[in-house]
Amino acid sequence: MKTNKRELTVFAVCAYAVPFLMMPLLYICLQNGQDTSIFANAQMFYPAAGVMLAFLLAKRQETPKRFYSLHIVSAVLMLVMSVLSVAMPQTGWLTIANVVIIIASVLGWILLLTEKKERREAYGLRLHGKFLTALAICVYFLAVKTGMVFLSVAMLGGDTWANYLAYWRSPTPWIMAMALIPNFFLSFLPFFGEEYGWRYYLTPALQGRFGARRGALAVGVLWGLWHLPLNLFFYSPETTLQSIASQLVVCMTLGVFFTFAYEKCGKNIWVPILLHYLNNNMILVWTGTADISNQVIRWADVGVSAVMYAAVFLPFLAAKCYRRGEKAV
Repeated sequence: MKTNKRELTVFAVCAYAVPFLMMPLLYICLQNGQDTSIFANAQMFYPAAGVMLAFLLAKRQETPKRFYSLHIVSAVLMLVMSVLSVAMPQTGWLTIANVVIIIASVLGWILLLTEKKERREAYGLRLHGKFLTALAICVYFLAVKTGMVFLSVAMLGGDTWANYLAYWRSPTPWIMAMALIPNFFLSFLPFFGEEYGWRYYLTPALQGRFGARRGALAVGVLWGLWHLPLNLFFYSPETTLQSIASQLVVCMTLGVFFTFAYEKCGKNIWVPILLHYLNNNMILVWTGTADISNQVIRWADVGVSAVMYAAVFLPFLAAKCYRRGEKAV
């Protein structure tokens, strides 16, 4: 990815400055007992919006302007609704935001599928082949993540483990898992919003400077720190340090795997988008709830998570895509 300081600055302002400027509003919502989920949904749009705005301001040739414009407008709408939700909390902004995501996602598919394939190819939007490779990667991801959840619950033992096994013997998780298939096509845009920023733009930019492995790990750290406003005011307000540490572990290790998947499938951005979607939405299947706010995280949880995530994802640093072009220290 060839870029320059000006484009990186525009990206950083959109991806980092905007969500960090939302922190006072998040604090107000938290103090007032308001739901801050809309801020999390909106924040996912910002990295890709930063890339697109940077490319458009640089007047890059043959950009997919229709799709770029749709995503930028969607990001602005999500930002505005987040701000309005603080002043008018009773309006049902989260529901409105979900409708916007669905409409924008459907329009996004239409604009992408009607765009010239040369433009999609030039800006990393084209769906490449290697279907079986992508399928194997997704199956591995689901298998190890599900195994990690089962192991975590098994360590609790007693009634918790018995109830969890009973939950999986019911039809509920299987029905919810099937529902995720059509839901992806109706809600892909936020996940695209992150992966187009992290995997398509920032990872190759930093890999060109620091080497394949260190570049991917650096993006993992930056990706983890990007979640800081949410760690403080959404995910885990009572155990913020543990939340930040856990976030860094997850983002560094998943970043390694997502980058591997992206490269292994011929720089196909749709593979990490799907992986990111599964990572976030399978929580509903694994736990029976979609609520990830106000968690209480222990340091022991962080340690167990670090061991498991490192064991199943860090070995991919030995993959060919990380050895190729690696700079010497």
